[in-house]
Amino acid sequence: MTLDEIARDHPHPGGVEVEIGCGNGHFITEYAAHRPATLLVGVEIKEKRCRKAQEKADRHGLGNVVIVHGGAEGFIRDIAPGTVDAFHLYFPDPWPKSRHRKRRFFAMDNLRWLHDGLRPGGRLWLATDYFDYYVQAKVLVLAHGGFRLAGLPAPWEACTSIYSRRFAGTPIHFLAAVRRSADDPGSDVQDQQQVDRDGEADQGR
Repeated sequence: MTLDEIARDHPHPGGVEVEIGCGNGHFITEYAAHRPATLLVGVEIKEKRCRKAQEKADRHGLGNVVIVHGGAEGFIRDIAPGTVDAFHLYFPDPWPKSRHRKRRFFAMDNLRWLHDGLRPGGRLWLATDYFDYYVQAKVLVLAHGGFRLAGLPAPWEACTSIYSRRFAGTPIHFLAAVRRSADDPGSDVQDQQQVDRDGEADQGR
């Protein structure tokens, strides 16, 4: 099932947002409950988690939540350009060993698809407890050129996931990026200065 098909079958005036790796549905159901006009689509590769997430949405009467069982890489490639208002990626598998880092979802190929799927001004959110992953994501966003880093607070619901609670007491690193519009070409120098300022702040945490 593609996002176009889902949006056609579940029209919502508040736009469309996608969570990559929705797990058991803690974030997406809490987030959707406060945004009834927005269609929330969760993508999860593990079938048992998909079932739990959809059951949770149904139990709370959330008709604006749709859970898709499948790999996120394939799903984002089928998204029509400029149709998503936000992508959420919270606590993805960090693949901490050096030889496994190529398996991380946040890679340039996937970032290109996420950028294309976002409408101008659309947002990309990431949260991770791995500082190395956070730095990698920030560098990729800067290198892509189609985003600007934004000092936006993460949705508070991002802290309701089972992984967020599991890592309570450890530093959580949030990244927010906004897709540039045609009249917002941006400045690499300004972006680098922002990265430098953020890096200094991160080191002080």
